[in-house]
Amino acid sequence: MCVFAETCGNAVALEHNGDLYSCDHFVEPGYRLGNIFETHMVELLAAPEQRAFGEAKRDTLPRYCRDCEVRFACHGECPKNRFTLTPDGEPGLNYLCPGYKAFFGHIDGPMRLMADLLRRGRYADEVMGVFAQAGRNDACPCGSGRKAKVCHQR
Repeated sequence: MCVFAETCGNAVALEHNGDLYSCDHFVEPGYRLGNIFETHMVELLAAPEQRAFGEAKRDTLPRYCRDCEVRFACHGECPKNRFTLTPDGEPGLNYLCPGYKAFFGHIDGPMRLMADLLRRGRYADEVMGVFAQAGRNDACPCGSGRKAKVCHQR
C-alpha cells in the first residue's frame, strides 16, 4: 500500500481530460504534472517534480517519526493525514499515529514468530497453533511478557 511506503509517487491520478496529478489525494493545481495528450506519461512520471513529491514524504517527517520504533512499518503514513503536532510541538504528525503505534506494537511478536517459522522452512500460519496452545495464565507466545489471555484475545 502506498500509504506505508517510504516514499510517494506511484499512485498517480489521471483525469478524463488527460491531466496527470502526483497522487489521487492531491488532485490540485500545484500537483498537476501535465497532460498525457501533450507529454508522454512516462516523461511526466520521471519529471523532477514527481520525484521531489515522492521523496518529500520521507524528507519532511518530524523528528518524532524519524526516531519512532515502528517507522519501518508506517513511514509516517500518507502526507494528507499529517496535520497534528508531535508531543514536542513539531508540525507534521499523522493523526493516526497513536493507533499505528499501538497496532504495530501489538503485532510485533506474532509477526516475528511468523518470520522465524518462514526462515525455518515452515508455514507462517503455524503461528495460529502456537497461540491456540497458550493457556489463560501462560505467558503470551509473542514475547510481550503479558498473560496470553490478556495479550491476544481469541
